[in-house]
Amino acid sequence: MTTKPELQTEGSFVAGLAAIALFVVLGAVFMGVSFPAPAGFGEGAAITKSLGAALFDIAPSAIMGEGETAVPGEGFLVAFEVIDIVLVAALVGAVMLARREVAGESVTLGVETKEDEDVPVAADGGPGGDDS
Repeated sequence: MTTKPELQTEGSFVAGLAAIALFVVLGAVFMGVSFPAPAGFGEGAAITKSLGAALFDIAPSAIMGEGETAVPGEGFLVAFEVIDIVLVAALVGAVMLARREVAGESVTLGVETKEDEDVPVAADGGPGGDDS
């Protein structure tokens, strides 16, 4: 027989007050902060070309076109490399999780076919065998 869960009220009053106080303090801090107006980049800023120049360690002026200005790309480069490492780690982790092994042998997905069963394969959409 199962019973209903019971609400436990012992000791949670102080923790609740602390959570509410923290919420009020953080709300006051976030509502009271002021940010400067966003500066943005100039009219002819070539952000992608500047990032490529920083990545391959070439002079930005060598690849800039007519009316394009270079942007310091080192700050972008650090963010680009960090995102690259995180995405590669996630991809490797996904492959490792998707590949299951038991005692050194790969495990199939549970799809079983009988060896003597003739299963037609419609790879090209046509009938099986030679089409002469």
